[in-house]
Amino acid sequence: MLSPYMRRKLNSLTDLPTVPVVISQLLRALDNTDLPTKTIANLIERDQALTTRILRAANSPFYGFSRQISTVDLAVIIMGLNTIKEIVIGLVVQKFFSRISKSRFDVNTFWNYSLFSGSCCRLLARKLVYKLAGEAFVAGLMHDLGILIIVEKFSITYGRVIAIQEQENLSLVESEEMVMDCNHGVIGAWLAERWNLPAHLCESIRYHHVPFQKLLQNKESEEIQKTASFNSIDQPLTAIVSLSEWFAEDMGYKGWCSERRKSPLYLSSEIFEDLNENDYLNTNSAINVLKAEILEEYNRASEFTQIPARSVYK
Repeated sequence: MLSPYMRRKLNSLTDLPTVPVVISQLLRALDNTDLPTKTIANLIERDQALTTRILRAANSPFYGFSRQISTVDLAVIIMGLNTIKEIVIGLVVQKFFSRISKSRFDVNTFWNYSLFSGSCCRLLARKLVYKLAGEAFVAGLMHDLGILIIVEKFSITYGRVIAIQEQENLSLVESEEMVMDCNHGVIGAWLAERWNLPAHLCESIRYHHVPFQKLLQNKESEEIQKTASFNSIDQPLTAIVSLSEWFAEDMGYKGWCSERRKSPLYLSSEIFEDLNENDYLNTNSAINVLKAEILEEYNRASEFTQIPARSVYK
């Protein structure tokens, strides 16, 4: 959890990105599946940037329609509410990225890492039959936003974190906790809560660097520990997010972070056993197939967002 000192520092910040009123209203509306498409479309049309983004996405090769999609109503029907939610959150997150000085931090590489993680989360959510695949994309896209808050708002502190990490041969998370008495996951969750995002999405950001067994140790029930599997653990979305970070690092998409000692992840043997049972990670050939599928999902997402991979905010 946040230390009292860090909470005071964060609460004192007055210029962090906020969710515009129209987008906040739209996010609440998207959670109501009974609302007619016209109501959703009317809310979208109140924000010009969002309207442009959604129509551009609907007409992208990602969907491949032979005729022009010229109305927001039709775009909503074509793409579905989950995809609309992805675009809405993605637009807010991209504004966050645009604020970061490239001289202090490799924001291009970090964006591609975030987009890769979101794409990986969406694919894994489908593989593991997690019902909210679109929400998994948002969780992956946002899971390390705490890093950007530290870089932008606490640059001297970030410099100390990196220096101590290298000097003491620590993981990034260990160094953050030594310097700040918390880590970027907790800070990112604080922002997600300010944006009124769903509780389990905030949890996935907060806990993705807390080992699965460590969280279980906080439970009094030993029976939970004995029977845990992907379908029964408390935080399946956190598991998906941590898996996405593992794949990002393994596949070379975490170039913004140099760690000799790796940061812990929520990953657990139970999750890998579940994947094994579903024949996704039981052989080298299977994992290579999965990696190829993740890359395809990432490339489609890059095209879908109309942002060329590895070239954001030039």
